Amino acid sequence: MNEGKTGLLVELPIPEAGELAALAASLGVSTQKYLGYHVLRSAYGPLHPEVAAFEVAHIGRRGE
Repeated sequence: MNEGKTGLLVELPIPEAGELAALAASLGVSTQKYLGYHVLRSAYGPLHPEVAAFEVAHIGRRGE
């Protein structure tokens, strides 16, 4: 089942935004995708299917 995706605007302090963008780049993903991962992990935990898939693909492990 594919429910699609939507974009949300996030306002962050400049230093933290730069740090998150750099972390995303170090993983080879877009900043938007990296922020989406963090939002889902924060709201739904490491067992959310998209969180687990992101961690396997980009971090090399499942959520703790």
